[in-house]
Amino acid sequence: MNAITRTAGGFLACLAAALLAHAARAQEAPEDWRGLYVGGGGMYSTVSVEVDSDDACHGDCDWWGDYSAYDQGDGDYGWSLHLGWRLHRYFALEAGYLETGTIRWDEDLVYMPEFDDFYNNRVDFSAQVAEISALGILPFLNAWEIYLRLGAGLWDGTSQQRLDESFGPAVVTRRIDDSGTGFLGGVGIGVTLARALHLRFEVQSVTIDEDVLSARNDSSIESLLFEMQYRFGAR
Repeated sequence: MNAITRTAGGFLACLAAALLAHAARAQEAPEDWRGLYVGGGGMYSTVSVEVDSDDACHGDCDWWGDYSAYDQGDGDYGWSLHLGWRLHRYFALEAGYLETGTIRWDEDLVYMPEFDDFYNNRVDFSAQVAEISALGILPFLNAWEIYLRLGAGLWDGTSQQRLDESFGPAVVTRRIDDSGTGFLGGVGIGVTLARALHLRFEVQSVTIDEDVLSARNDSSIESLLFEMQYRFGAR
């Protein structure tokens, strides 16, 4: 989580700077505003892979070696878009699209059942995610709001893999394309800078099929999003 923590700090610093610059002009959006909104921005994404080996190989081997419970990849920057409808002060429906950069995921001593041997796994992974979700929103302190996101992420991923045999000379290179629907969850905070302009920061996660990374256990795409939003009719 170190990479996520460092990036989150950078995003929060940008958010704080924006708030200081606009604090004197920030206005509260009408409490009864409902309607269409669109937005987009940048994001930082990585992959998180569960590496708990308690049930690996029926106790005869350590699937991942001596590692912590979760392994984080080397993330990359991408972009996002969203379209939503504010049905109520406390509720909205939203569709979104995420395009990750190329995420690097490395792991040594991975037991690969299809080759019946251990390999050092080197993966370059990228994904596109279409999202459908509902937002529960809690406004506070005039222009501020926090929100919880729950929904589904329809992901399409590609990984370029190099597998080096851990205790031998064999090298396997391959490309894996996979897609599916995963659970989407997120939490965010936003502030209205003007009647129709809204800035928000969010941390979210989408579960993916571990096979696309040649992983054994649960995997997910973890993202930090920093977005600007325009609210139609909020004048």
